[in-house]
Amino acid sequence: MREVTTIPCGLCGRAFERGGLTRHHCLPRERGGTGEDVELLCGQCHGMVHATYTNRTLEALYPTLAELRRAPELERYIRWVRNQPSTRRTRNAARRRRT
Repeated sequence: MREVTTIPCGLCGRAFERGGLTRHHCLPRERGGTGEDVELLCGQCHGMVHATYTNRTLEALYPTLAELRRAPELERYIRWVRNQPSTRRTRNAARRRRT
């Protein structure tokens, strides 16, 4: 029997198998980010981050996950998503991006 190893999402902390996580470049690739600037986020959190912020804003204001967790625009979302099962797959509504 295969033992399932889970990894927490870097933003919400919910547990996922590695295949359920996506790579978030804290410093966007278009701005010089490398493989060393990568954190693992669940698809739902990753989608919300990029629906909320442009790459320029992420680079200037939220270059680390610790800073992103404290982002005022994401506080309510993070509190909500932490209580959702990791199997929940919802599409994030389009948001007005902060530039």
